[in-house]
Amino acid sequence: MTDSSRPAYSLAWRIAVAAVLLRLAYTALVQAYTLMTPLPYGDQIRASYMQPPVLAPLLATLVSTLLVVGLTAWCATRQWLARHDAATVNQPGRMLATFLALQALYTLCLSSGVGIAQNVLMIGTLKGGSWLEEAFGLGIVGRSIAINLMIRAVTIVLEVVGIWVALRIAAWTAGPASPGADMTLTRRHVAWICGLTVLIWQTSVSIMLGGFLQMQTLEAGWAEYALGYWVLPIVLLALVVIVCLKVLPRPFERPGIGLAVALGSLAFWFAQVLGLGLGFVVLKSMTWDQLAWAAQSPAAAALVLLAYGALLSLGCLVAARMLHRNQGESAR
Repeated sequence: MTDSSRPAYSLAWRIAVAAVLLRLAYTALVQAYTLMTPLPYGDQIRASYMQPPVLAPLLATLVSTLLVVGLTAWCATRQWLARHDAATVNQPGRMLATFLALQALYTLCLSSGVGIAQNVLMIGTLKGGSWLEEAFGLGIVGRSIAINLMIRAVTIVLEVVGIWVALRIAAWTAGPASPGADMTLTRRHVAWICGLTVLIWQTSVSIMLGGFLQMQTLEAGWAEYALGYWVLPIVLLALVVIVCLKVLPRPFERPGIGLAVALGSLAFWFAQVLGLGLGFVVLKSMTWDQLAWAAQSPAAAALVLLAYGALLSLGCLVAARMLHRNQGESAR
């Protein structure tokens, strides 16, 4: 790394880390207020926070949100610096302070709006049904999962847009400095962005489906929750990064943040769609005795995880070929 490129990395990382710490502090304050406020059944609520069915999804949600915030802030900063052919800004402190103030205000508004919208939608959906029931025949559990998935997807989009706009406004308080920095993304950058995108999707989807799975496995303890919500996503992150480094073409002619995010999203949803299809076929071919054995067998669970990892790897390969088919030699 050259001397001229160090300020660029420093500014992007400073803004990303500051954004993550601000969001972490906001979440901690909200949770502390919730636990300390006198409420009916407050003791039971506080005790439930130490149980795996509540704590594991809560931490997974927090990690997913922090990943979105940090990755967006880092990418937005690098993109702005690259557009202005600069390594840093002449007043980084002012830019950082303005960005954090705008992010704090936007986070407060977004959290309040999402909470109100979720409450209204869930009450209306569970009480009177909805088009989800009419069109797809979803029951209460299915409608709840569908509504939460839609709200989560919209929240991620609004989170990204808000941070991007806040950074652009904050950039008005400072000017580019140290021209000539090389801000081009490398294969390693693209692989990590792709892996983090998959991790964001994985944690978000697992949170929504976890509530339904918990009802099927009420005996699950800390080990099961830790494996499902924490260990598995980290293993998948490492797997996706390694696979992307192998399959991305050399030389990498068109690196870009949007392309890296698209690569991770395509890989993840390719694995989900193909996995659901294959799973449906396998389940239809099994007898009740085989299903009962598979539900209780650690070997069957390990086989499913290995198959899912293989599908994600295949998704990375397919996505890389789709996005880079015009770059000469195909990704291997």
